[in-house]
This record gives sequence, C-alpha cells and structure tokens, in this order.
Amino acid sequence: MIKIAISGRGLITPLGNGILENEKALKNGVSGIRFMPEWKELGLESLVAGLPDQNPPSKFLDSKNIRFMPANAIMALAAAEEALNEAKISPDDIRGKKVAVIIGCAGSAHMHLYENSKIFESTKKVKKVSPFVVPKVMASSAVANLSLILGLKGESFDVSSACASGAHAIITAARLINTGEYDIVITGGTEELNWPHALGFDAMRALSRKYNQNPTAASRPFDRNRDGFVIAAGAGILILESEKSLKQRGAKAISYISGFAANSNGTDMVVPDSNASAEVMKQAIESAKIAKEEISYINTHGTSTPMGDSSEMAAIMEVFGNNAKNIFINSTKSMTGHMIGASGAVETIFCSMMIEKKFISPSLNLDLPDESFEWANFVRKTIFNVPLKHVLNNSFGFGGTNASLIISSPDQNI
Repeated sequence: MIKIAISGRGLITPLGNGILENEKALKNGVSGIRFMPEWKELGLESLVAGLPDQNPPSKFLDSKNIRFMPANAIMALAAAEEALNEAKISPDDIRGKKVAVIIGCAGSAHMHLYENSKIFESTKKVKKVSPFVVPKVMASSAVANLSLILGLKGESFDVSSACASGAHAIITAARLINTGEYDIVITGGTEELNWPHALGFDAMRALSRKYNQNPTAASRPFDRNRDGFVIAAGAGILILESEKSLKQRGAKAISYISGFAANSNGTDMVVPDSNASAEVMKQAIESAKIAKEEISYINTHGTSTPMGDSSEMAAIMEVFGNNAKNIFINSTKSMTGHMIGASGAVETIFCSMMIEKKFISPSLNLDLPDESFEWANFVRKTIFNVPLKHVLNNSFGFGGTNASLIISSPDQNI
C-alpha cells in the first residue's frame, strides 16, 4: 500500500472558513448555495452559486504582496496557513527548504482581464491598464504567491485539468513523495468565482437554472429532477508528508493517501465515458493494494448534471458489481456546489475529516433518486459513529480527464 501522510488541512468553502466550520456544516447538512442578484441584473440565466469568503484573513497577506493576488490566491494562502498550523509546521521551519508546492487551478481570474480590457477599450491608453493584471490572471498565481511568501525552494507549479485539477495536483504531489524526491509537499486546489467565469458554463446550458428561486435546492446530484451543476468557489490545501518526515518531527498522520490513478477517456471533450471512469477507479484500488470490497464510502464527482451523474453511477456499478449496494454513496457538491479546480482537493479533505470524525455527510435534495440509481445506498441523512477504513474520491473533468484517490484511516484495525 502507498502511504502518503496527510498531516495538515485547510479549507475555504461556501460552507465556511476553516476545518471546524466545514465539519459543522457537513454534519448538519447545511447548504452554502445562494442567490446571485448581481447575475440577474447582468442577464445570466443561472442565478445560483456557492460563494465563499473570497477575501479571508491570513497572516501571510500584506499590502505589498496582495497586489499580485486574485481571489483564488488569497483563499489558497488562508487555507495553507490553516494546513501548516494543523501540521504543526512553522513557516520558519521550511523557509529556504526543498518543499514543493503543487496546486490545481483550472483558471478563473477572468474578471481582472475583463475589467482591464474594458479600461483599455475606453481610454486607448496602455498606461491605464494595471501592471498587476498578468500575475493576477495566471492560473499559477496561487502557487507562485505561496512559494514566494514562504521562501520555498522546491518545485512550484499549477496543475490545470478542468474539474480534476485539485485531484491531479494531489496525485502529482503524492508521486513526488512516493519516489523519494520530497518529504513535504504543499498541495491542493483553488478556484474563484465571478460572473465571466460562470458565463461560459451558463452558455453551455451546464448550470442549474430551474431552482433560481430556491437556491439551496439547486444542487441535487442523482435526483431525477436535477438540471445542471451549481458553480462555486473555494480552496482546499493539504500538507502531504513521507513517513520519514513524520517520524523526524514526532508528528502523526491524520489520514493517508493510499492509492491513486488518473486517465483520459480519449473520446470526447465534454461527454463523460463510464468505461474510463470505471477503469480509473479500478486502477486506484489496485494501487492501494486493497480489495474493492474494502471501500466503504464513495465521495462521488456527483455534479448534478443529468449525463455526468448517470455515467458515474454506471461506472460504480461496473467496478463494484453487487457489492455497490453495500457502499455508502454521497455527493458533497449538493452542499457546496461545484468548485471546479478546487473540488477534488476540498473533497479529499472532506473524506479525511469523515474518516477522522467517523461520520458521513448527507446528499442534499435527493428527494426522488433517478430510477436507474435505485440500487444505490445513498446517504440522505448524516450517519454518525461509522468507522471508515478506506474511502474513494472521484474527480472527472472536461477534456475526458479522470482521477480517483483512495484515502485511508491510520487505524487499519477498524
């Protein structure tokens, strides 16, 4: 079994700032989705979103460095601060050290480019355009700012693979540790929310619009009345460590990344392929060197799109067969919405929290499960006091890209 320790976690999501606020919301089945009145004024057709605090406080921020940062970088820094604190790693301990930073971001800081383009169009003067627009629109802005502020000397790059970005970043980080190249990697995903980012998905008819007057009901994965996903934003940052590093520091793992896999369906830009989804889950389980029957809970990609949910459930049935009925299944996107590049990382942290605290959060708005999913053991109310040994987390993205992670308990005797 691969054993990459998760020693620290940090969250900024529509459910709140920090691990504790998110844990409380998950346990209570609280939705972080809200109505967006400004989008109505602009003429968008989907008017709901999962909007976090996009300007959270952090001791890493000052008047100088914040000039280079879009909201996705600010959220990532706040989440990283919490993750380092939980891992009991002082920034001074790693300054100047070979620590890598690998963060997923699909690229969402479109507002800065839009606003400055409008300024140039109206003035025809380049000097009126902000000199900070380039560092703000870089998909790697969060990675760059975090590495520079902490003074880290290891590899530093963004992973951009649409909705699988955060999961792919974690897989990349885990590989760096697994090969022995690094002992500590700061990883995760981040994505900000603005109307230009939402506009393209709205034009694709990918977003929910049937529940504009009832925002908390809009994200309803696996329900037969689902009509699209709810776009959202957030950040999830993890500290991954080798066993050697943990022992040297006298630290303990909260949970482990024990398996992972990634692939591409090689067939279509936007239509999911259940065979490729099934294959990536099989490969992740094989890499963990566990039996598929040892998976007790699946945090699905579960975006609430008619096509995506159906494809994923068909893949789960293909992988697990009759045992699929015994596995707890939910989608935390029913509470948060879809944080695009941040989702895989945030949901990996959610899985780690549920393993640690022995609960499974509910899938909200699952009033009438799709007829083809009636076999599924959906979690519709919070389950408490449930021991979780191995859980599976899926992330699938446009471009046919897929990723699956196995997150495991440090206690393998449960």
